[in-house]
Amino acid sequence: MAEKTVKIPKPTGEQILALQRMGISNHRLVWDRNSRTWSVKKLDDVFAADITYQDWQGGQKSYEGVTQTSTAMPSDVEKRVRDTTDPLIGVIEQYGLAVTTDPERGITQLKGFIIDPATGKRATTAVEHFIYLDSKNQLQVSSDYDAIKNKALKDLKESGQLDALFQDLYNKKKISKDTYNSRNTADSAFNAAFLGAIRNYSTTVINNRELGLSTEAPNFLNILKGLETGGDEQPLGRRTFQDISKVELNAFIDSIYLETLGRKPTEEQRSAKLKQLNKIVKQGVLTTERRVGGEIQSRTTGGFDQQEQQLKLQEKLKAENPLEYERRQAFGFMDELQKIMSGGM
Repeated sequence: MAEKTVKIPKPTGEQILALQRMGISNHRLVWDRNSRTWSVKKLDDVFAADITYQDWQGGQKSYEGVTQTSTAMPSDVEKRVRDTTDPLIGVIEQYGLAVTTDPERGITQLKGFIIDPATGKRATTAVEHFIYLDSKNQLQVSSDYDAIKNKALKDLKESGQLDALFQDLYNKKKISKDTYNSRNTADSAFNAAFLGAIRNYSTTVINNRELGLSTEAPNFLNILKGLETGGDEQPLGRRTFQDISKVELNAFIDSIYLETLGRKPTEEQRSAKLKQLNKIVKQGVLTTERRVGGEIQSRTTGGFDQQEQQLKLQEKLKAENPLEYERRQAFGFMDELQKIMSGGM
């Protein structure tokens, strides 16, 4: 297996038309690193690590890929990771791993796709994944939290670091004095704290790799103690949210309908458009940083841009309501003509 620069070609006219047919407000044209072709995805299924058509237009027309002769099976992942000088890129590409934040639940998770061991094909829906690098430098990736938890606890016990784990969780007030003294790994408070620690470690590992901070999975306890980048200093992408109310969005929708078609939308139409715009607002504005050479480069994606959404909605209304749009244009022309004839202009 060797790394090489993969150049991303421009999408074909048919691929761009497919995006337009499915709706550019809630779909994206995304480069598939496995099949190496463009495909249309729902907005909810697009991750920060994905390369979209907008990224391509912004200049991201290549990336460092991994050449392989066949689709690796999950059982091959650890060997692939150990055999490459960049141990994380194999699992990132294999499972499509990306860090995502749910703004409503306030939870940051590592998500990826489960792979069918019989066919080597990915599932269509991403689920939470977990990572653990043991004391023997063996990396395990799985959507099965219990499997990762058991591997981690076994490793911490065998390497004599379980006491250090309890100590740090107690220092951070994640567990009580009684749980700390008992060293009971079956305790519910301990398990809740440990899940948070594993989740934080998993997102840190991938964020470090994606931001160019590290190409190696760091030690679990060092991340937990804050000795390496992670914990409270974890370099997550910064996501901000715009304070746009439902009233403002409804007024925006009404104004576009009036300007384009000469009427307000029906309740059903307003509700459908509001749902689309509200999803954009709830997604927020994500700013990520990546180390390139000797500089830190920032990229901002998402957010509600009034001018952009106005143009998109106008074009959609023109396509969906051609007769009403033409009638509105005709009325507009007559209004201007009347002003001219009356000496108003």
